[in-house]
Amino acid sequence: MRYGPRTTVLAALAAGLVALTGCSSDGPGGSGGGPPAALLALPADLDAEAVGGGKQPAFEPSDVHLAVGRTVGMDVRVAPLPHGWRLVDEGDTALLRRDADSKQSTCPPKTAGCGHTVRQSWTATAAGSTTLTWRYVDFASCKEAQNPASCRTLASKEVRVTVG
Repeated sequence: MRYGPRTTVLAALAAGLVALTGCSSDGPGGSGGGPPAALLALPADLDAEAVGGGKQPAFEPSDVHLAVGRTVGMDVRVAPLPHGWRLVDEGDTALLRRDADSKQSTCPPKTAGCGHTVRQSWTATAAGSTTLTWRYVDFASCKEAQNPASCRTLASKEVRVTVG
């Protein structure tokens, strides 16, 4: 059977509609590597230090609403500084599955005067609500090197995630 130009155009429109609506398993915001349905970034280091020093108000929580199967991403700047952001509460693992971190910049870690950005991502697996929490900590104050909860907190940021 031969297809004419009209059939080809209709097929292209249908493929475009699937791409726009995210109906395929690898569509945007799914777990197939597309962009997250919700993307946030932690406040800049200087802003977090101002909060820690009492020079500005605390960071307000952020609210994210996701459908099951969609992802939320948080861009975290990592720099060789005496202070930095650390995830201290990954929320309810029955609602959100932690995905692999991905580098968003090419700056090598621990390069003098240089930082890089890492995207931390979670995929919604069930309906409900949970909270992700990061703390901006003083690394010199840590009682346990791998435990950010043992460090002096300068600021914190919460992301409240509702799935459903």
